[in-house]
Amino acid sequence: MKLFSERYGYTKPSDVIIREKITPEIQNAICSCYDKLKNRLFLDSGLYFDTDPYIALEQYLWTYFLNNREGDFQDGRRYYIVATAFLEDKNNSWYRKLDIVECTIKYLQDIDKRYNNWRTPVNQMFIKQLNFEFERLNFAYRIIGQEIVEITSKSEIATIEDAMANTSRNIKIHLNRALELYAQRPTADYRNSIKESISAVEAFCREKTDENSLGKALNHLEANGIIIPKLLKVAFDKLYAYTNQPDTGIRHALMDSDGAYTPASEEALFMLVSCSAFLNYLCRKIR
Repeated sequence: MKLFSERYGYTKPSDVIIREKITPEIQNAICSCYDKLKNRLFLDSGLYFDTDPYIALEQYLWTYFLNNREGDFQDGRRYYIVATAFLEDKNNSWYRKLDIVECTIKYLQDIDKRYNNWRTPVNQMFIKQLNFEFERLNFAYRIIGQEIVEITSKSEIATIEDAMANTSRNIKIHLNRALELYAQRPTADYRNSIKESISAVEAFCREKTDENSLGKALNHLEANGIIIPKLLKVAFDKLYAYTNQPDTGIRHALMDSDGAYTPASEEALFMLVSCSAFLNYLCRKIR
């Protein structure tokens, strides 16, 4: 009988957490954000603008991003489509595609300053929608202020990959499941992803010490000459305690009927990286 990891295949963190590339799904999502932006600007055009504000944005990108001659923006019958055409062009690099998004954000920021009496600043709407899509599709970037920043580094992904490569089959199954739950679509299961991450550490400790709890396992390792700095041990004990809180529903059923506490993607990724890093640390100490 095949095990879980054999049935479902080996999930690579680099295939789940997307960085230094834009997948077709992410590209479509960004283009959809521009579609929503166009519709929103069209609705407000009669209230705040003398001309079509989305065409003004496209002309700005044509002139100041592509550095084309402004007078060539119109070919006589129609205006050029700039933003989505640039995003859909396979010859353009992923980082230049993010450049045009940043350029758009900065342009819209100026528009919001000029027309600060409308109901919802259009720039905030655009950023909120983009960040929603980036999180939904596990894109390793977010928009903070007016800039796109990386929130998941290459080294964090490598940490997960190292833990998967250097631990036993049972531990790999937990890490692989944590990753799959994190990436699950249409709705990720962050609560159980965290549970699987901490379960990987527990499985490692049981494997090395036969103890049934993390605290006992760490004490067992120390009794056998594997010294873990006190503050580091306390830090991971507290992180372990976090997964056992009655209001999280991570290790036990939710104790409050409202389910007010819902782990987010940031917490699930933090736990996956932290547990992987701790496993790598213990592997090196035990060697």
